[in-house]
Amino acid sequence: MNRILFTLSTLTLLTVSAVAGPATTPDGELAARIDLIRQRILVGQVPALTPDFILADVALRPEYPRRFDEFSGDVSGRFIGALALLPLEGVRLDDIAHAAIKYQKPDGRFGDAALDFTAPDKIGFDHMALLWGNGRFLAGLLEYNIAKPDPAVVESARKLGDFLRAAYNGCANEQVAQRVKDLGANGMICFTQLIEGLVMLADATGDKAYLDTAESIIPWFDQDRGKQHSHGYFSTLRGILMLHEATGKPEHLALVENLYKSFVESGDLQPYGGVNEYFGGKGDRDEGCSEADFLRLSLQLWRVTGRADYLDRAEHIYFNQFSANQFPSGDFGHHAYTGFGITPVPGEGRAWWCCTWHGLRAYRDVLDSIVTEKDGAVRVNLFQDVNWSNGERALSVRWIDGPAGTTKLILQADKVPADGLRVAIRKPAWAAAPTSAVATHEENGYLVLDKPLADGERVELDLPLLSRIVERGGAIRTLDQLTAEPVAGLLFYGPWILGVSGFENTGFWGEPWSNNRVYVPATLADDASRVDQDAPGVDLPIPYPAPAIERRGAHLWLRYLHDGFPGACDVLLRPMAEAGMSETKPFIMWINYCKPAER
Repeated sequence: MNRILFTLSTLTLLTVSAVAGPATTPDGELAARIDLIRQRILVGQVPALTPDFILADVALRPEYPRRFDEFSGDVSGRFIGALALLPLEGVRLDDIAHAAIKYQKPDGRFGDAALDFTAPDKIGFDHMALLWGNGRFLAGLLEYNIAKPDPAVVESARKLGDFLRAAYNGCANEQVAQRVKDLGANGMICFTQLIEGLVMLADATGDKAYLDTAESIIPWFDQDRGKQHSHGYFSTLRGILMLHEATGKPEHLALVENLYKSFVESGDLQPYGGVNEYFGGKGDRDEGCSEADFLRLSLQLWRVTGRADYLDRAEHIYFNQFSANQFPSGDFGHHAYTGFGITPVPGEGRAWWCCTWHGLRAYRDVLDSIVTEKDGAVRVNLFQDVNWSNGERALSVRWIDGPAGTTKLILQADKVPADGLRVAIRKPAWAAAPTSAVATHEENGYLVLDKPLADGERVELDLPLLSRIVERGGAIRTLDQLTAEPVAGLLFYGPWILGVSGFENTGFWGEPWSNNRVYVPATLADDASRVDQDAPGVDLPIPYPAPAIERRGAHLWLRYLHDGFPGACDVLLRPMAEAGMSETKPFIMWINYCKPAER
């Protein structure tokens, strides 16, 4: 197989610092998830990610057809951008980027030169596909330039931006908007998502005319979600928020916040934190791109406003639906959801044409959010295993299982100046008050260490995990509120939604199973219900398909009563985040819970 631009080598996890500033190196589960995609790139075979494959949407070679190559620049742009910001040893990205820009057409576009954007009556399905791909390609080129400033890449991006500004004149038309209104992924969102790349281009070139075009696109954004394609909708919102950051205009922030609020208060927001591919109840599958967008948008709003609820929502989707979307191959894509949970459906699955790269790109934003600096203190915002450094100060963060019913955060200052390292740790909503041997005080939702850490000093915090049942209507019950009458709901154990995998628990799935009752004790801080190893006497396939990402401390053995016969049995509940790793099996989260039967 010809992988001219790839060098097959042992996977090396590079320090993830694609821009000037602090560097963050992932470890633990986070590193394992990123590595799944990297292994997919280096050695995956179906499809094999050869240069011809990546560049097919800009090369448009008739002898090498690839699905969705009419979305010219979609795969190639996302690949270039994601790999620039999350570099991988073994991928000659410079060669790929420079090979890609050689396919640019004289008018600045990439793709079909015959598509006419000058007359509104000619603009339709294929035009929107090209605009979408060109928009993703523009963003990818500029992300590459952030990581590796390159005049040739900026010049190509400028030519592409000029083409898109010219295309604006044909697309900003009510006739066009009505013609593409019901075209889903080929709708007006293909036009409005251009805002993101145009804002980035203004920053790269210093030419504010691109900001003017980006602002002119906003009136053509259909704020009514209806049954729109959610990926394009959220990409547009991310672009408008970037426009606010570039211009300082409050109306752009207000628009994004209002539409975000409308979404989270609607039925379009899934209780698992994410969103389906289309709004308005159209279809039953999610999309990795949309979940990556909502995760990124939530983190972006938190960074801009400082509001904790945005970070809470980002954390919720990350620990649940975003992570559940990832396949064992590393790809992101589509899963079908029923009233019980996730179900295998023929034809659904790994979306190498978009979601894999957008999912990888989202990890950049997650990494940039875990540890930040503010007011002279290093702030730990999200609990993940990372090594962080700004060149003068360094901090390692490890998040491990604690005693039953708890989790533990371990921080160590590895490189600090003489005056020490001031550290603040976010108090997550899914845990009770943390305890530590060191003195702390609370400031604005953070625990601040009273004494700066010295070089090499280590501190541990124990966080009791909060558990609750969330019913279908949104009502919340604490575990001690459960009665003998079962209630259908989601069981939260700390940040994780727990569920039952069809990969194991084979007896649980024997018909009729839908009315099975799972007994939940009033506290899950009981060693009898929290397990660190497989329960004795229970026959399970070993290993589970994803040992590298399993969160063993969040695995619970509970007793249940099967709907088809008497006598209590054992069932293993594991985090929804692990659901995608057994893609050929169902995974249910909506379960009938009740208090244990009297002995």
